Amino acid sequence: MAIPGAAVKPSWNPLRCGGTVLPTNLLLMAKLIALCLLLTNHVRQIPDPWLPFVPAFDWIGAPAAFQRVLQGVFVFSAIALLFNRWVRLWCLLLGGSILIGVISSKAYYGNNKTFCGLILFLTGLYEPGQEPWLLRIQFAIVYFGAGLNKLLDADWQSGVFMEHWATARLKNEVYMTIASWLPAMLLAKLMSWGTIVTELGMSAAFLVRKLFPLGILASLLFQSLLMLVSGTTFNMFFYATQAALLMFVDWPRSRWLVIYDGDCGFCNRAKGWIERIDLEGLLDWRTYQSGAGREHGIGDAEASERLYLIAGSRIYSGFRAFRTMLLFNPVTYFAMAILIAAPPGDAALYRRIVVAGLLAFFLPPLAPVGEWVYRMIARNRHKLSANSACATTVER
Repeated sequence: MAIPGAAVKPSWNPLRCGGTVLPTNLLLMAKLIALCLLLTNHVRQIPDPWLPFVPAFDWIGAPAAFQRVLQGVFVFSAIALLFNRWVRLWCLLLGGSILIGVISSKAYYGNNKTFCGLILFLTGLYEPGQEPWLLRIQFAIVYFGAGLNKLLDADWQSGVFMEHWATARLKNEVYMTIASWLPAMLLAKLMSWGTIVTELGMSAAFLVRKLFPLGILASLLFQSLLMLVSGTTFNMFFYATQAALLMFVDWPRSRWLVIYDGDCGFCNRAKGWIERIDLEGLLDWRTYQSGAGREHGIGDAEASERLYLIAGSRIYSGFRAFRTMLLFNPVTYFAMAILIAAPPGDAALYRRIVVAGLLAFFLPPLAPVGEWVYRMIARNRHKLSANSACATTVER
């Protein structure tokens, strides 16, 4: 069954991502980057021409006016993109305004800004119905270039860079304590070569479809750990690389079936809450009392104990079902972006706590903890509801 609204006109609701010429995952990626650019007030960094890479910018007679125009295009494009208007055009203009800023000012240039500009611009060039290989290749090139640059750098090979960064720059007490227990420079070398191997490995993984899940997990952990250790997002790099992982995700094109206990008041309230944020209408809720689960080999006894999600050819249950529903809901990503990017730049401890909490909730290794909490709630769900809903035997 197709997702309702998948082929309709785009919504003005910025939390929705359906109905445009861009696939949901690519539009969500572009909107998250645009949102983070706005939340971090990046428009203040958009420069006037100064020490440009292209000499022609030196001929501009009104640099302040040039800057204001570039900033205006930047802000208007980002807002229009969030409201789903002519999304490819605004991706081109938003990415283009950043790239023009880069080539017009060496002071503005940075890898993170260039990456944002290129990702947005290439999203604007995306041809509907095609695989986004230009975007994927660009993402792989970023990691390949980073890994190769470190591989050819003597300070990275010897660990000197890592040692200086962790001690003199970050003054990381955990690093210095562990390093003191080991032979001189051993920890620095291990971290340096671990970074090189990881970046080069990810660049290869993002070119092979079967390795996409491994690449996504590696990049997610790599960038998150880098942020947790350093306390910085490296301007826009943390936000952009995390959002860009969506280009490797196969977003659902048909509805997913959710089997739940229709005789549980708490379950019905939870269903109502999730339905309110399921703005794309991905989830089709059916009570197990209707027999919907039996068609998929799920017995009534099993379904009475836990939630089930039939997502294409895969079946999830309990906590994993709940987590998967959140992972394929754009609202989740907008909420995470606001939580992390909205606070001021000096809120390093806050960001560390939020990112660590999100990793703990969504990453597979800690799923057993979530499953234990889910079982505790499931066993006591009838106690959590003042009123029990009547059993539903016929779907409405």
